[in-house]
Amino acid sequence: MQTLSAFDSRLADVAGVSVANSTEIHGGDGAGLPMLVVENALGRAELTLQGAHLTSFVPAGGHDLLWLSPKATFVPGKAVRGGIPLCLPWFGGHPEGKPAHGFARNHTWTLVGAEALADGTTRVTLELLPSDATRALWPDDFVARLAVTVGGSLTLALRFEHRGDHEVPFSSAFHTYFAVPDVAQADIEGLDGCTFINTVGGANTRQPQQGTLRLDGPTDRVYLDVPAVQAIRTAQGTTRIESDTRSAVVWNPAEFALNIADVGDAYRHFVCVERGDVFDDALPLAAGGVYEKWLTLSLA
Repeated sequence: MQTLSAFDSRLADVAGVSVANSTEIHGGDGAGLPMLVVENALGRAELTLQGAHLTSFVPAGGHDLLWLSPKATFVPGKAVRGGIPLCLPWFGGHPEGKPAHGFARNHTWTLVGAEALADGTTRVTLELLPSDATRALWPDDFVARLAVTVGGSLTLALRFEHRGDHEVPFSSAFHTYFAVPDVAQADIEGLDGCTFINTVGGANTRQPQQGTLRLDGPTDRVYLDVPAVQAIRTAQGTTRIESDTRSAVVWNPAEFALNIADVGDAYRHFVCVERGDVFDDALPLAAGGVYEKWLTLSLA
């Protein structure tokens, strides 16, 4: 593994932050992707510079809260399956046929800051600026930043500044894949009473959630105006999810994953509980508008 000073001499004094190639950590052929490893006495995280994409978070003495597909590939220009892809500046499909979930997860971000904080946590900050490739999809100028704080919990703080001169539609999500021993035995709490849009089969029907959610087949639900906190309870423990976003998307393709090359039968070991601002909860960004939201994950 390379030292941080070999990556960026300005950040060489920050202990516990290093760089590696995905081939060193996950194997695989080809060039792989540059990765950051952030480790301190409280926890450890890994992320790719492509997409500012978290692929692992292990609080000290605990297990990895994030699921990374055993079939994941680390290929330039392709989102990694698992972890926390960032979906922005749009979520899901695009009305003009542009790539689903925006461009942020497929482009390389720049490490612009790293610091060891007084409470024992470590924060790294990554930035994405416009390029010819992004302008082909989003013609306006912007600045996107993600601050990742690693300790006993994991916090992602996203800031997207729209520097265009007109209002634009905008939606965003932290597309988190949570590791579970068995998705059929995972209880998702914190959504009781919330209206969800069931998008399986393109139905887009709406109904209220009643009680705890346990998946029993292909699931793709967009929950609106949700409480700040959800929890996933399994035989392995309880994962707490907290965010100031308004939506939650619960997704697992079940047997349809057998037709997804980088998932297959591994679908049994994850559930996506994505926090964001999507569908009815998405709001346009005014000229010069700023979107700021955060997500915190921890063991309860």
